[in-house]
Amino acid sequence: MKKLFYLFLLVTPLLLCGCPENDGHRELFLVNKSGKKIGYQISFGYVSEISQDTIFQCNKTSDNLLDNDSLFIIESTRRLDWEHDLGSNVYVEILILDGAKFSKYINAPCDSVRQNVPILHAYRLTLADVEKMNWMIVYQ
Repeated sequence: MKKLFYLFLLVTPLLLCGCPENDGHRELFLVNKSGKKIGYQISFGYVSEISQDTIFQCNKTSDNLLDNDSLFIIESTRRLDWEHDLGSNVYVEILILDGAKFSKYINAPCDSVRQNVPILHAYRLTLADVEKMNWMIVYQ
């Protein structure tokens, strides 16, 4: 009986601490319901530094196109989950661009993209915003 008790004492901490628990959301969903292809760009900023200007950012790897009636999964890559990524002072900015024009200029210099590709919508979302949206951003 003593051996079983000692085994229990050894195994219990391993079971309780062996796997860190992550109750956060690893994915945020961008859904295109606009009826046409869209372009998008994802970036981050500090809430305290939000300006009125919405501008296409150069040298971003998150630029891409999304067909109508399709979904893009935006995974948390900065930290453990979106709760940590956005924290208390960070927001995620998602620019929605004209897909037809963006596909034409996607490899062009940044100034050409800024001049020729209109931004259709700009989402600047805090943790509270994405929680209210149930982790799903639907562009219509």
